[in-house]
Amino acid sequence: MLKWLRRKASGTPDSDQVNSSSWNPSGWWWCMEHNRVENPPDSPGHRRLGPYPTAADAENWRDDVDRRNDKWDEEDRRWAGDR
Repeated sequence: MLKWLRRKASGTPDSDQVNSSSWNPSGWWWCMEHNRVENPPDSPGHRRLGPYPTAADAENWRDDVDRRNDKWDEEDRRWAGDR
């Protein structure tokens, strides 16, 4: 879907790297089907995460989830009086 809109970092059509300065009307997406950053997304909504403000944010989605979960776990332990 609209692959011609995607701009690659190296400028070659077969490159998997994404340039975060590319045209970006709706954000960057992490595709769970292709395991890559996409703009615009190629997969339906139930197979992607986002939108993210930058390609790097989309690529590092797992780090954000882990950091948020650790914070919530710590808050739960404090609330329960375990610390």
